[in-house]
This record gives sequence, structure tokens and C-alpha cells, in this order.
Amino acid sequence: MTIFQVVIALRRRWYVTLVVLLAAAALTTHLVKVGGIYHTRTVVMFVHLAPNQFALGPDNGSENDSVIAFAGAVATDVNNGRPVFRYAQEDAPLYGAGMSQGVFVGLRTDGGQWGTSFSRAELEIEIVGRTLEYVKSMQQDLLSTVYTKTRDLQGPANDRPDTRILAQVQPLTLLIDYVSPSKSQSVMAGAMMLAAAMMVGGWGAVRFDEVLGARGARRTAKRSLLASGRRS
Repeated sequence: MTIFQVVIALRRRWYVTLVVLLAAAALTTHLVKVGGIYHTRTVVMFVHLAPNQFALGPDNGSENDSVIAFAGAVATDVNNGRPVFRYAQEDAPLYGAGMSQGVFVGLRTDGGQWGTSFSRAELEIEIVGRTLEYVKSMQQDLLSTVYTKTRDLQGPANDRPDTRILAQVQPLTLLIDYVSPSKSQSVMAGAMMLAAAMMVGGWGAVRFDEVLGARGARRTAKRSLLASGRRS
């Protein structure tokens, strides 16, 4: 199909492009009204303390292989045995993948999607949501679950100070942030949505014109056959 034929098809089926543009405008307006999201990345450190040691001090046991393995067991239990999905970059936020509401619970790793390297017994709880109440509620529920699983998985060892592994949340990671696009990002997103709508609408108009043209050709051929049959 030549450019001239595409232009003719767009002129004939302009209403297809208009419908796509209106749908894109409605979707963009909805996304703008929804606004930003709330996000938190809470870190729980597992430590095995000797007498007179501090949880955030050096040699707190968080780099011990057995403590790291225990933290992994807690993460698996919290996830009900489901494998943890990871992105290529460990620090990639959930909202960066287009998720507006969801939870991630997994052991913090220095690796990425294709490899893992657990150097510290740190459990990461990432939550994204449309409302502050949702994120707060999920944060509290998951932290409570982590503490409960930590006690239950240790069994009798949890009652002995010399064998007990403690779950300590890092206070600064309890903060919940509000993430929203800037004005320049909003303008850029709107321009990209418009460009995508124009492309889809143009393709739809051309395709629709081809379908209608093919139907018209079949009808014309059928009439010609009927007319020739009557003459004969």
C-alpha cells in the first residue's frame, strides 16, 4: 500500500482514528485523576547477639551463613512457599514495573534477576498502594507475620538468649513515601500516549478500510455473476 492510499484510507475512515483518540484521552484523564501512589521498602535485619552486643553494631551475626539461611526460611514461610519474583536490578521499585498495588517479600540480595548473592540476613518488604491506609495496614500485618514466623520457626531455641535469632526492623525504612510524576513527566507521558493513539488509530483506519473494500469487491463480483447469469 502506497502513502497516497494510506492518506485516502485515513480520510475515508477518520472516525476510527477519532474513536481511538477519544479512548486514549479518557484513559489518560483517568490516570491523571488517580494521581500517584504510596510506597515503602521496609528492611528487617536478623541478628544473633552475644551478651552486651547491639543489633546494629558490628559482628551482630547478620552476615552469618546460618542466620542468612534462617532469614530465607522466614521469607519462604511468609510467602507461603511461593518463589520470589525478581527484576534485573535489585533496587527496581514495584511501581517502576507499572504495579499500582502489590507486595514483595524477599531476602535482600546483591545479585539480580539471573543470579543471587545473599551477604546479609536482611528481609525486604516492599509495598505499593493507591492509599496510605492500605500501605500502612499491609506493612503492620507483614511485620507482625515476620515476627511470628521468626519465633515459631526457632521453636525452643527462641527461649534461650544464647541461641535466639532476633528480627529487628531498621527504623528509617518504616517511612512511607508518596510517588507522583512531575509536570514535565506528565507532559511527556501525554505526548507519548497521543503518539501511540495516532499510530493505533491510523493502523485501525487503514485496516478497516481494507476490510470494507474487500467486502465491497466481493459484493460487486457477486452482482456481476448474477447479472451475467440472467443475460445468458
